[in-house]
Amino acid sequence: MREEDTNSFFVQLEHLTERLKHQRLAEVFRTISFHASETYGPHAHLRIEINYVKRGSCILHLEDESVLFREGDIMIILSNVPHTFEAGQQGTTLLQLEFLPEIFSMFGPHDRFGSFSVFTRENRLIRICNHIRMMRVIQRIINELNGRAEYFQNLVVLYYAELLLLIYRHLDEIYVPMGANESLRHAIAFIRTHVDEDIKVSDVSANIGISERYLRKLFVDSLHIAPLEYLNQLRVNRAIELMKNSELTVKEVCFQCGFSSPQQFARIFKSHVGIVPSHFKK
Repeated sequence: MREEDTNSFFVQLEHLTERLKHQRLAEVFRTISFHASETYGPHAHLRIEINYVKRGSCILHLEDESVLFREGDIMIILSNVPHTFEAGQQGTTLLQLEFLPEIFSMFGPHDRFGSFSVFTRENRLIRICNHIRMMRVIQRIINELNGRAEYFQNLVVLYYAELLLLIYRHLDEIYVPMGANESLRHAIAFIRTHVDEDIKVSDVSANIGISERYLRKLFVDSLHIAPLEYLNQLRVNRAIELMKNSELTVKEVCFQCGFSSPQQFARIFKSHVGIVPSHFKK
């Protein structure tokens, strides 16, 4: 890389940091605990709210739905979305980050990163399971904002850019085209909710009340992939994330990702990645 290119990068970073400092880099950045069944809300705010469930579980109530979040889940609540928070029966501890939408919008047009914007009503509440890399970025932002060491603002800006790209990558994986068949939407939601369980395609079709043949047609026509292959890809993606960013053994990853046996895990993982999980872990 030429020296002038490096200088240009840091000049642009400094310029972006100066612009964002006037917006404040975060309104809320903390770890917070709630007692069993404690509630907060209903309320709505201009800020984007991102919570990582460090311990326990909780339920987020929207106007027309309620969503359960377990330990290891990330929730992203967009601006102006009325919601009520309810802690689980064992209480809950959250890693919490709230900031104004301008933080993300400063990085430029969102359509350059994907076929849709993250700022839509359809994505008003996003649930992300076991995304360790995203959790660590959130933790780094909070650590830098609390520590306020030299250049912390520049690092926070870079971490926000990484966080936005990770969110887009996640949404690209689960994106369903607008106007897609309602049964397909329900099928994808069911798969993503139960991906860490030993479910089969027959479980998916039975849950939404259609035949396996019709379910396969919906997936192939809209997503160009069979439902079983879609399920396996999600599991492999999660396994890769866990093996890269956790101390879990290969066997523990296997069952945490919904595979029925280490043999099945090895076979499916190799078909997607090219090597067996034990070699990948090393």
